[in-house]
Amino acid sequence: MEIQALIPALLPQGLENGNTNIVQKGTESFQDILSQAVSKVDTLQKDAELKAYQTAMGDAGSFHQAVIASEKAMLALQLTVQAQNKVVEAYQEVMRMQI
Repeated sequence: MEIQALIPALLPQGLENGNTNIVQKGTESFQDILSQAVSKVDTLQKDAELKAYQTAMGDAGSFHQAVIASEKAMLALQLTVQAQNKVVEAYQEVMRMQI
């Protein structure tokens, strides 16, 4: 059995004919998703800062909202840092591969 006959079965669908452009129309790229996630974290951070400022200025009803907003922002930032760590690990793993 020849190895060349097995290669199309190993490639993802669409690559066997040399088609390397497998991004489907209507789907978002990884860059777009990552950019939206960072933007969302930034929005949550700004919201937490605003709520903390309102609490410091004496808005009696905003203490609980400030704590909740702060926790949301902290969790979003932790998730972003963990995602960054996974991307760095994946990059390092690819760089360690021998070709």
